[in-house]
Amino acid sequence: MVVSLLSYCRIAVVVAKYGHTVVERNQLRRRLRELVRIWLIPRFSGLDIIVRALPSAYGADFNELVLDVKRIQVRLMAEFPAT
Repeated sequence: MVVSLLSYCRIAVVVAKYGHTVVERNQLRRRLRELVRIWLIPRFSGLDIIVRALPSAYGADFNELVLDVKRIQVRLMAEFPAT
């Protein structure tokens, strides 16, 4: 994450294959993008954030992904409280 010169939040979601199929990769990427849209974009402005999925994310269910994104949100709020 880095402070941006723009007034809005930009987020990139990076999901490597890690030996999984393209279908699994796209499903994980769609889930993460939706969670980022709900939990991160509305709460932050002026940040560029990269969310990189670990290999263990493929085995996580949706609720575990929600908790992970909420943890990211808490860390960002601690580092950038005024955004």
